Amino acid sequence: MDDLDELIEEIQTRSVGTDFEIPVSEVLDMLGLSLEEYVRFRYNRRSGSSGAGFADMADYFTRDSIHELLDLLEPDYPDVMERFEQSGLHFSSDALIQFQEFFVSILLNRFQAHRIDEELLETSLAACQDPEDGYLFYMDASFDRKQLIEYAAELFLEYRKIVDHSFSRGLLIHYLQRCFLSGQLDWEILFRHALDTLFPDRKVSHSIDLREDLREALKELELDYVPERQDLKKQFRHMMLRYHPDRNPDGLEKARRINESYSLLIAGLYGAEKI
Repeated sequence: MDDLDELIEEIQTRSVGTDFEIPVSEVLDMLGLSLEEYVRFRYNRRSGSSGAGFADMADYFTRDSIHELLDLLEPDYPDVMERFEQSGLHFSSDALIQFQEFFVSILLNRFQAHRIDEELLETSLAACQDPEDGYLFYMDASFDRKQLIEYAAELFLEYRKIVDHSFSRGLLIHYLQRCFLSGQLDWEILFRHALDTLFPDRKVSHSIDLREDLREALKELELDYVPERQDLKKQFRHMMLRYHPDRNPDGLEKARRINESYSLLIAGLYGAEKI
C-alpha cells in the first residue's frame, strides 16, 4: 500500500453520503509540498483556465474541489484518475456515459422480463380515457424508479469491479438524477419504448421501410444506415463525448436528444438483450 492508497482509504473513511473532507495540509505533507508551492500550483492552474477566477484557498479538499486534488496528485501518481475511479471516489465523463448506457440496457431488460399484472392493467386502462395514457399509468405503477436507479448503480459497480460503498453508489445515483432533472433522460420516453415489447397487441404493423421516428433518431446520431447494435453503441458514445454537458456547456439539449434517440433505436431496432 502506497501513500495514495492510504489517502484513498482515508477519504472513504471520512465520506458521508457523497461528500468528504480531507485536510489540504495532509495532502501537502504526503506529497512533500510546501504551502508556497501549493499556492503557486493553484495560481498556475487557475491562470491556465480560461475565465477562471482565483478562489479563496480552503482548508479542506471536498467533492467540489476533487478535480484540483486530482491535478495536484497527478505528477506523483500518473494513474490517480484510474485508481480513484476503481475506488469509487470519482468517475470520468466516459465512465458516466457508459453508466448511462448501462442503465438504459438494464431498464430494457427489466421491461422485457416483466410479467403483466392483468388486474392492474385493466384498472389502469379503465382509469384513463386515452389507452396510451393507461399503458403509461401501468408502467409507472409497476416499476419503482428509485429502485431501478439504485439497482443499476449497484450492478454497474459489480460489472466494472469498482469498490461498492455508499459514496460510489451515491455518485452514480446522483448522476442519473441529474440526467433526469436536466432532460437528458426522460421516464415517459423510456416507458414508451417498452410498450411494443410488453403489449404486442397494441403494435402497429410496420412496413419494410423504417418508421419515421426511427429515421429521425438515426439522423440525430448522424447515421444514414441501420448499424449493428455494437456499432450503434460506439456511435452513441462518440456523440455523447462530443456533446456531454461536462465537456460542452452548450451541449445539454443535443445530449438530451442523443439519449432519447439512442433509447428509441435500441428498443425499436433490437429490443432488450442480456448484457
